[in-house]
Amino acid sequence: MSNHQLLFDRFMMIILHGRKGMATLVPDQLLEELSLEQFQLIRLVYKNGPIRASELADMLFVHRSAITVRVDKLVKKGLLERQRDEEDRRNVFLNVSEKGKTYYETLEKKINEFVGSIIQDIPKEDMENFLNVFETIASYIERFEGEPS
Repeated sequence: MSNHQLLFDRFMMIILHGRKGMATLVPDQLLEELSLEQFQLIRLVYKNGPIRASELADMLFVHRSAITVRVDKLVKKGLLERQRDEEDRRNVFLNVSEKGKTYYETLEKKINEFVGSIIQDIPKEDMENFLNVFETIASYIERFEGEPS
């Protein structure tokens, strides 16, 4: 097996293990009524709102029709709100409701404590190197996606 294949295999195992761990540990211990995906959606609206659903879909790399279903569920729970643009009524923006802000801020604090307890023994320099490599890989993937096959 080539060195590239070994590196890719290790990388994929890290990604899969980390994703599985976050998907199972975080909801079980922190998210009582939301999935990790729903939390991420609220997080993006909280940090970037008001925002159009189409922009949100682009940020999450999902189809625009899929975002509508996800947003509808969060609107029904009272965590997100839709607001029409007064100047152009065709534009609908998403905002986090007051209930959603309180809920998000509480969860964000719990998640930060949870992640902090996991990474507390990892030296800061190692974490920086790890994140730098992930960011580099992400930028290469973005450039590759833009190239014709």
